[in-house]
Amino acid sequence: MSIQHANVVEQVQLNEQNQKAGLKLSIQYAMGNFGLNLFFMVIASYLLYFYTDVFGISAAAAGTLFLVTRLIDAVTDVAAGVVVDATESKWGKFRPYILYGAVPLAISGVLCFTVPNFSDTGMLIYAYATYIFFGLMYTIVNIPYSSMMTVISQDYQERSTISSIKVVFGTVSTLVATSATLPLVKMFPSEKTGFLVVSGMFAVIAIITLLITFFGTKGIEKREQKKEKVNSEQSSFKTKVKVVGTNAPLLIILIFIVTNTMSFTIQNGAMLFFFKYNYGNVGMFAIYSLVTLSITSLFVVFSPFFVKLMGKRNLAIVSQLISAIGLLGLYFFHSSNMSIFLFGGIFSIGMGLSRPLLWAMVPDTVEYGEWKTGLRAEGLIYSSFIFTQKVGMAVGGALSGIILASTGYVANATQTPEALHGILFSVTIVPVIASVIGMIAMAFHKLDSDKYASIVAEIAARKS
Repeated sequence: MSIQHANVVEQVQLNEQNQKAGLKLSIQYAMGNFGLNLFFMVIASYLLYFYTDVFGISAAAAGTLFLVTRLIDAVTDVAAGVVVDATESKWGKFRPYILYGAVPLAISGVLCFTVPNFSDTGMLIYAYATYIFFGLMYTIVNIPYSSMMTVISQDYQERSTISSIKVVFGTVSTLVATSATLPLVKMFPSEKTGFLVVSGMFAVIAIITLLITFFGTKGIEKREQKKEKVNSEQSSFKTKVKVVGTNAPLLIILIFIVTNTMSFTIQNGAMLFFFKYNYGNVGMFAIYSLVTLSITSLFVVFSPFFVKLMGKRNLAIVSQLISAIGLLGLYFFHSSNMSIFLFGGIFSIGMGLSRPLLWAMVPDTVEYGEWKTGLRAEGLIYSSFIFTQKVGMAVGGALSGIILASTGYVANATQTPEALHGILFSVTIVPVIASVIGMIAMAFHKLDSDKYASIVAEIAARKS
């Protein structure tokens, strides 16, 4: 290493120390993920059930809805990323969307769990309209929220720590969404009323937590402006898209995100059907969610330590292997409480180790894209991240709906052996296949801590 290069590396390390977030800012930033994830997981865990057993549309129609709406997201997510990258305001380019988007996002979530008095066709149109509205508002808030990570910290290891804090808040909200929703709903005269009231409660919580993030991250726009001064080149949309298309580490991570989210979504959503029909006690779903998500939360906390031990890529592969083992065990041994909770717990260990990685690895690809193309496009990169998350969620929901419909599922009725096996197949084998695909993809990921440090140093050298 040359003396000049060594000096650049030393300066980069000093800059990274100055750009560290600290615990207070990390927590205030992570609070927003509680509200965002609260609605995301209520939708992921209960919307298919709500559509089929409460709203009154078929499983096949619900599955088709999940897929069709993602075609719209393909346009809106990319557009949102471009708009965020071009935004200038007194609050920076990220924070205003959190301030002005919080209330519409909350309203859209409540509308998804509202049952109007329309004809069958009108009900289906309403379902499409409200779910599309939710997807749009989630995009408008979550893309800039997630993109903030790149300016909150540029330290490779601290990004893993912040991601874990963020995922802890997200996992706690998932715990609330999956374990508390149904018991709260059952407190009301009908599930129709229950889902409406509970979603309204969650809406208020989401607004409060997002506003905490908005006010708690005051001042980070100064870091944005500092970066823009050294990267003021105006670029076309076509050129910016190259930041994603030529970003091999990002493309690999996006595959991992789709498979991981799909696995997580199917497990959470289809397990409700499993406990209601296969197990015969829908109330047990809340207890199962409480136990497994507590395990997930615990291993989310441990994730940064394993990153230090084996690196992000290797941990991603190991986590998916653990999850697959748990799901295979559940497929073959699901006749007792002990086996269901044991293998569900093993699956949750893998999920706990992997969930922070989704948020910790994407920020590193922002610098990789800048190094590769000379352009920095946080918004566009994170729009691709959010889009693939929603694809994983949609594919998970769609596959569950398709499998239920093809095996003869009938809502609120005694299920045939074929339908019961279809439910079991959905909660085990489909996520196993997704985990295997994720492992294969991550085997090709090469952006480790040393490579990242070299890239940041080279970017700094170009600007010096």
